[in-house]
Amino acid sequence: MVWEAEYLRKLRIGFIGAGVRANEAHYPSLAEMDDVEIAAICDLRRDRLVSTAEKYGVKHRYTDYKRMLREIDLDAVYIIMSPELLDPIVTYCLEEGKNVFIEKPPGMSVEETRRWADLARKNDCKTAVGFQRRFHPCVQYAKRILEERGKIRYCMVTFHKHGEWMGYLGRYGGASLVLDVIHAVDLLRWIGGEVRRVHSLTGQIYSSVEGHMNFYTAILEFENGGVGILNSNRTAGGRVLRFEAHSKGISAYGDIPGIPGIDRLMILKDDQPYQTAEIIRNEELIGEAPKTYYDGTFQVNRNFIECIMSDEQPITNFEDAARTMEVIRAIQSGPRIS
Repeated sequence: MVWEAEYLRKLRIGFIGAGVRANEAHYPSLAEMDDVEIAAICDLRRDRLVSTAEKYGVKHRYTDYKRMLREIDLDAVYIIMSPELLDPIVTYCLEEGKNVFIEKPPGMSVEETRRWADLARKNDCKTAVGFQRRFHPCVQYAKRILEERGKIRYCMVTFHKHGEWMGYLGRYGGASLVLDVIHAVDLLRWIGGEVRRVHSLTGQIYSSVEGHMNFYTAILEFENGGVGILNSNRTAGGRVLRFEAHSKGISAYGDIPGIPGIDRLMILKDDQPYQTAEIIRNEELIGEAPKTYYDGTFQVNRNFIECIMSDEQPITNFEDAARTMEVIRAIQSGPRIS
């Protein structure tokens, strides 16, 4: 096949953005892949552009992304930047027929995400969003062994932090939910399935920022008859990210903050006493894998790359991401208490 011959070569990736998140997660992930070449980088800040390009040995450096796309033959573009800046760049890249990877949140609204999804479908583009928690080794392992017993009918994700989100308040109607807690909402969808109905309470507690909704509690009714629970509080004592999921006679409880030595699973089966529960550390699941493998970051990038090669849509494609955004909107529309 022509396609098979084409992808005997390395995939050529261009980056638009050389900031903190890109350098923590995506550049190092792609640098670990023998079948990928970071071919070009674009950033308006020359200091970040030069330092990142030097670190990864990238010769082609730009401050104009349109010029980069004109001059360099690229198989995909990573657009890693603040969400309010995404739309014109994502739209342009999709119109040029480029496969696109972005970070969460996938746009400023459901409508924006859906418009991108439609454009990607029209131009046969592969797309992905950085929902790496789906790929966390503990989540993957738990989902697999629970589904061997039957459907997961109950799941819960708790995501607490301490601190206010000071930006984007007027644009998102609940900044922390869209910018951060979206990871927990997406994880509930991934574990439990598509959402039929949402019941939620949102509010503002211990906050000096007017209009900042900083806690969210939601019950999600899944189409398969299951139930999911979201708990999130931005004024907690510290950062906690954990999940639990239950199937027929088996339960999994996972701590997944993405901190080496902390992430782990507890598995209980068939009325097993708590003190004899099976404990599985994340390190046991990943072995000698790269650092970015620990919380699923490497894997979400790898899924994008492999789907380009196999001509499939990635798991976290824009169409799928729009459904997570719809759940976010439904949670936001619930009653507010104080």
